[in-house]
Amino acid sequence: MWIGVIADTEGELHPRALEVFEGMDFILHCGGIGDPSILLELSNVAPTSGVVGAGDTAAEYEPLKSILFQKFSDVPIFVTHDIGSPRKPYQTVLDVLKDMEPKALLFGKTRQPFSAAIEKRLWFNPGSASGGNGEYPATVGILEIDGQAVRGEIIEL
Repeated sequence: MWIGVIADTEGELHPRALEVFEGMDFILHCGGIGDPSILLELSNVAPTSGVVGAGDTAAEYEPLKSILFQKFSDVPIFVTHDIGSPRKPYQTVLDVLKDMEPKALLFGKTRQPFSAAIEKRLWFNPGSASGGNGEYPATVGILEIDGQAVRGEIIEL
């Protein structure tokens, strides 16, 4: 199974993101959406869900919440916008991870792409699809789920 992962579009969907996500089984947005029409554009490529970020008004993005826990091919995935940092996550994130035991944790906010296995779990931030305010290039991510294994790849737009 292939999942496109995007974050921090902030109202601008890079045209190449849609190309990268062609053929995906699903797309997850890790918050910082900026404009509800972005979710519609993504859903024209593949089924789409995700979470809201700090600047996203929940009412505009109903039924999205601040966290999402979903199984894909029987592999549990946790999505939220702000985790603190992978090396020192917020206690609330640690509590959720202990209770739910996902194979991958997807997040946004930092605009910095990140992909690492920490304690047998993939921590994955696709970076910012609208660019990192000049600090980082515009990027998205792809997850491959094969059996119980999850692999992430960052793709520069």
